[in-house]
Amino acid sequence: MAVFFLRKLRNRAFKLIDNLEDFRKDKEKVFASVRCPRSVKITNFELNGVKAAWFHPSNGRHPNQVVLYLHGGGYTSGSIKSHGGLIGKMAKETGITHLAINYRLAPEHPFPAGLDDAINAYQWLLEEEHYHPQDIIIMGDSAGGGLTLSTLLKLKAEKQPQPLAAVVISPWTDLTMSGDSALNQPERDPILTVPKASEWAGWYGGDDLKNPLVSPLYGDLKGLPPILVQVGTEEILLSDSVRFAMKAALTDVDVSLDIWDDMPHVWHFFWQYVPESKAAIQKVVDYLDEKIEGVELPQPVKLSKRRLLKQLSYDSLQLGKAVLKKRILG
Repeated sequence: MAVFFLRKLRNRAFKLIDNLEDFRKDKEKVFASVRCPRSVKITNFELNGVKAAWFHPSNGRHPNQVVLYLHGGGYTSGSIKSHGGLIGKMAKETGITHLAINYRLAPEHPFPAGLDDAINAYQWLLEEEHYHPQDIIIMGDSAGGGLTLSTLLKLKAEKQPQPLAAVVISPWTDLTMSGDSALNQPERDPILTVPKASEWAGWYGGDDLKNPLVSPLYGDLKGLPPILVQVGTEEILLSDSVRFAMKAALTDVDVSLDIWDDMPHVWHFFWQYVPESKAAIQKVVDYLDEKIEGVELPQPVKLSKRRLLKQLSYDSLQLGKAVLKKRILG
């Protein structure tokens, strides 16, 4: 049912795609129908010229921590309003206050505008709100997931302290669209298409799509903080997650790869209707509880050098769901 709805939504959206302003407004209207939980208080404000919002959960299980949330939308759309329902749900379930920003979008504001806004928000948390780096988690979905990873690489390049951890949902890590899932199974994705994603990639990254701060898959990942990667098998960006997690593990990053069978791009949005959405969000909750409290909890998929080298050569896989899951989950 969710997949059928998503295909209908994509067809409707793409009818408006030639008018970017209409496309953004329609997408925001549709996605904003997923309401923020009532127990989460939203406070809108301006952060150094960028629209921002606090999402304060009433339970506040982790009052000393904060999540910087970077929304998705192909670097060309999306906003606090469109993602408010998802961000609010994450804040409620994790018990952590979330900060969301409307980072600047392409094509009006190509790279590095969005990245600069993300770095600015992180520094604001450190300098103005006096959070310790180990009390900050950066989280994002889709392009926001890629932007999360680019933010980590930028912090590393500038020798700034890394956050406690990062959580990325269906992250866009390779804007060249060269992964097997994009090349060999694009029809399985009910939301994204390769031609449209490639167009957005050009708007954002220009001619240098292999720049690690545009496509974090091509970066030096050594020294990054713990990262949870969640992705569904019905995505053209499946390869982006698997290849990134493999590369991160090979550079000794504490990375957990969580693959969900039959799930589409950022299925978490459907937490009101789809059991797997709630279950995936609970995995995020458990993961952050472990990182904050230092309690060992069951991990989704832990990738090690030995296991990767022995069992995985992702680009040679045929991407059948059963084959892929057997290889990764063992």
